[in-house]
Amino acid sequence: MSIFSGHSGHSGHSGHSGHSGHSGHSGHSGHSGHSGHGGYDDPHSTLLVDTMITSRDGIVGYWNPPETTPTPLEVEKPENLELWGPRERASLFHFELLSRIGFAAEGEAVRVQHFEPAAGGLQWQPLVTVVRPSKETFETQLKYLNQYAELRPDRAAEILAQLGHPTPFLASISFLHPERTRWTLELLYAAIELAFYVVMRVKHGLACRRPHEYSPQVQPIIPAPLHGTFPSGHATEASIAAFVLCKVISDGKSDDEIHAHSSWCNQLMAQAARIAINRTVAGLHFPVDSAAGTVLGLTLGNYFMSRCKEGGSYQPWTFDGSEYPPDRDFYRNDFFDTRSQMVGESVASAVKGHDFVAASHSELLKWLWNKAKGEWK
Repeated sequence: MSIFSGHSGHSGHSGHSGHSGHSGHSGHSGHSGHSGHGGYDDPHSTLLVDTMITSRDGIVGYWNPPETTPTPLEVEKPENLELWGPRERASLFHFELLSRIGFAAEGEAVRVQHFEPAAGGLQWQPLVTVVRPSKETFETQLKYLNQYAELRPDRAAEILAQLGHPTPFLASISFLHPERTRWTLELLYAAIELAFYVVMRVKHGLACRRPHEYSPQVQPIIPAPLHGTFPSGHATEASIAAFVLCKVISDGKSDDEIHAHSSWCNQLMAQAARIAINRTVAGLHFPVDSAAGTVLGLTLGNYFMSRCKEGGSYQPWTFDGSEYPPDRDFYRNDFFDTRSQMVGESVASAVKGHDFVAASHSELLKWLWNKAKGEWK
């Protein structure tokens, strides 16, 4: 995962649904040291500082007022983002997204909301509602934990490699690389961070126990993350990343071009589903966790896109775990049609779509989306 070595400031999310810590984006392919520029973490930094002091003393000469000064930058100009570092840009994108997100809990359900500017302030709009499954549903689905355990010898390496961001696995399909698609990587990172914070808040609100708390025979092959099982964070983050990548690659293309390239989207979504299923193989998640995480990730992906594109709208969705058939496994095609690139209602009455609502875009996110889109001409 070294190709996403950036955003060193985010190495502390100590889990991110099992993430080893979002070590990513600290400079997109190692810009933190810029091949010898000697950052302060350079082992020779003390020598560098001492010699820079003596070097300046030797060349500065008498002080003279500057003959020219730089023109002030325009305030609140999206183009200024290109002058900042990737870590600094990331903090701005996260603020743009999270400052418009609200949360409410009511009984066995939680609601995530979008706050839209309106006359006199903000008005809340529905984004996604998640209802937790019954205890009986989790108990019934324990059989899948036992069945999927047979795949552990084949999937163990994947499971370990997928502790971090899903981006390396998407990169193998779509040719992501820091030197080639730096803006697309920043776009995906912003989307994944949105998913992380939302899914963690939903997990806390619904407080569902892990599979190995139901049975001593589950025995996960890696340490279980220290938060609730439902929805699956890996499913949420992999789904939003695959969805956003699929959408930014196809943006501006004709329907025929999109259909002709549907196999690319299909592979991206298949990879996201495999990442989710591997968490069941590992003994960490029920299939219903992956189903809910996929719906949450796709809904947030549609919402994320609406915040990036002028005149955008998103469709709120409900995942009702109490209506999810207890005996049903997780199937990715239940939730997404890769040819039409649309989410769909499915699985009895557990997954319900609602009327589209408008969301005002962010100029900063629009700038990032357009930069990423330009990498896929």
